[in-house]
Amino acid sequence: MERDRALYKVDDTAEDIFRLQRLVKGSLLTGSDLELDAFFGDLKSAIIIVDNDFKILYLNNTAQTLNLNVDAVKGSMVIDFAKQLLQNDALLTFYEALLNRRGIAINDGFSLVRIEKWVLNPIGNDGFVIKILLDELYTVSAANLFRYFPGMPIGYFGFDLLGARGISIRFVSDNFSSLFPGMEMNATMNDPLYFAQFMHPEDHGEFLARLRSLKKGKNTFSFEFRMIEHADDEGRWFRMISSRFSEKTEKNFWLAYIEDIDPEKQATREKEILVHETLDDERHRMSMELHDGLGQNLVALNLYLSSLSPDVNGDLVQSCRQLTTDSIRLMKSMCYNLAPPDLDKGLMYALDVFFGKSNEHSSSINYRFEGKEIPMKQLSTDRAYHIFRIVQEFVTNAQKYAECSEVVCEVGLRNNQPVIIIHDNGKGFDRDKINGGFGLKNMEKRALLAGAKMELSSSIGEGTLLVLEF
Repeated sequence: MERDRALYKVDDTAEDIFRLQRLVKGSLLTGSDLELDAFFGDLKSAIIIVDNDFKILYLNNTAQTLNLNVDAVKGSMVIDFAKQLLQNDALLTFYEALLNRRGIAINDGFSLVRIEKWVLNPIGNDGFVIKILLDELYTVSAANLFRYFPGMPIGYFGFDLLGARGISIRFVSDNFSSLFPGMEMNATMNDPLYFAQFMHPEDHGEFLARLRSLKKGKNTFSFEFRMIEHADDEGRWFRMISSRFSEKTEKNFWLAYIEDIDPEKQATREKEILVHETLDDERHRMSMELHDGLGQNLVALNLYLSSLSPDVNGDLVQSCRQLTTDSIRLMKSMCYNLAPPDLDKGLMYALDVFFGKSNEHSSSINYRFEGKEIPMKQLSTDRAYHIFRIVQEFVTNAQKYAECSEVVCEVGLRNNQPVIIIHDNGKGFDRDKINGGFGLKNMEKRALLAGAKMELSSSIGEGTLLVLEF
């Protein structure tokens, strides 16, 4: 009796071996699974009862959700069932235990990441019980959801945090390969650095920073990032929401939900393009109206003033003429800033003219532009326009806030790709203490629309530096 009880340890709670044997024999005689369902049906673990000929007598509801490629039914060989779930080494261990009628516990070597443990126990001389323990985060309903709807834009995975350098993924949802078709699942599970290798270089640093925040005690984070398959890929956008699973039992284990938000991002980007195009069209219209309407009136007024005799209110007339001349110069500058016509001749020409005009209109700031020989032929007109506007915004901010005496713009090559470096020698600012005014946000949006990487850095007393790579 004690020997039989020791053989049957499906888990840590000891069910009655004799009752189980009666149930097995009863199901053989009556062909009914009702009693077995009452005993095993609602368990979260998978239960399979096998006879001495290695044929399946019974599968509970959970077991029937495991086998994806063959129909595991009463009377089929358990060997065929096991082939779908066990890898070669584990499968050989299972075969040997069956032939020698001994109990075993297999802890790894599973083809399905949901499985945590595989337990085989002989039932006297009547067959075997197989119990398959599943990760408690995997419910049958969730597994079916992602299995039967592989196109869902949401998946999940569990991971252990490896300091601030990476994550060790413990399991993934059934539709994970649908979300990331370019990934090898074995590498995803076994290489802690593999998943992050597919992140866009511009997002990878932020991802590592989020991991550092988790290591420091933060319990959750939300992060938007791009995944790429090759170096020239612009990437597909995903959102990850991660939270610590259990503070008490597993302090270093996290659950992450992944959502494909690329359609949403693309729609937002199209809206931003439309907004900027509308604003730019309006700027062109305003520029024309200023030039053709107000500009002509100012020129006419200046002509009328010139015809007045200097003997009559000479000082007043001279003051009016000077004010009119200044207004005409300001109006021309506004028209140019609203719609720079020189962009039709290329970005380099437009920047050269822009810095030349800035020097003409400023007595306190020296503007320098260098790098006229750098080719920009690969830039479309739209991209060139956004980059010009970014440089223009930087200069405007320098004029308003920097209290600088010099603004320098250099165009060169970095890794055989054009790069624009513009800096001032002003008072600088602390980015952590500002909310990012409209100018900065507008620059970032234009950089995104231009497909450029933008880095803006500043420190108190050290001026401000802007780098644009494209």
